[in-house]
Amino acid sequence: MTNDQHSPPHLSAPPKALTVDGILDGRVSDSAALREAARRLCGCGAGDYRLEITGGRFNLLPSETYVDPTNFDEAAQSNFLDSLQAIVDASKLGSIETTLRCKLVYEGDVVETMFVVRDHVVEAISRRRSKSAQDFSDIPGLPEDATLGMRRKELFLVAPLLLIVGVIYAWQSGYIDRVLAARAETLETDTGPFDDMIQVDVQRSWGTYKVNLTRGAGYPATPAALRARKDASQTLTAQAACRVIGDGDEVFVHLLSEQGQVLAQSSASLRDLLTDPENAAAVSIDGHRSGAVMRLALSKAKKNAKQPK
Repeated sequence: MTNDQHSPPHLSAPPKALTVDGILDGRVSDSAALREAARRLCGCGAGDYRLEITGGRFNLLPSETYVDPTNFDEAAQSNFLDSLQAIVDASKLGSIETTLRCKLVYEGDVVETMFVVRDHVVEAISRRRSKSAQDFSDIPGLPEDATLGMRRKELFLVAPLLLIVGVIYAWQSGYIDRVLAARAETLETDTGPFDDMIQVDVQRSWGTYKVNLTRGAGYPATPAALRARKDASQTLTAQAACRVIGDGDEVFVHLLSEQGQVLAQSSASLRDLLTDPENAAAVSIDGHRSGAVMRLALSKAKKNAKQPK
């Protein structure tokens, strides 16, 4: 699967196995077109996908990692790319972030593809390699004699080693922390310099925190209220927070440990809050088992840096 001239050529037949992983998110431009593109994506032979729209943002992720590959031939792969492009076309320019990727296991080769978005165009960046023993585990019901000639006894000897390697990889990649992430309702929320101008709501989904930022009780809804709030501010950071609110600029969301260490962070634009009191600014942050506080800030923090309370 490729639309990049530096990627390996197509394999026309359906793969023996197909895995899809990752997430694609961005800001909504046309919600109706977005839903239609997601519906078409589910019919491309690469499994079903969940589309979640919250406020002015959306995220798209596969319902299952292991997918029946029967119908995912070259034509289906082309339709898949077209549907992804339709999703990007229904988003706001420059808002897409994605880790969406897939692996196609063929008789003797494996094609691994990462989907990237450049200048609002989806590109499938692929690499082809020889099949390994690990790739056979993605083929349900594979006969024992097809697994690279391994006998059952040899598989039993190798399996513990593969399990250890997998655990180490999951630990280093942060997957364990995300799976064991603290429940959203246990997290303390701290609006930092924004005080009561912003309200923070946190939900956990698949090891990721979905953070919604909405107008708080003290949100200055008029230029006069904004000036009064800024004039009454006693610190430079409070005045800067007022400017961010008034301009609809970027705010940073930090996930902190109990000791104040930054575990993860992301940013969101408050521009949508200017136009409609019901709008929300949504952002996704990787979960962490040590997470204790979700705090708003004016600037990006160095990861693992300790933030003042």
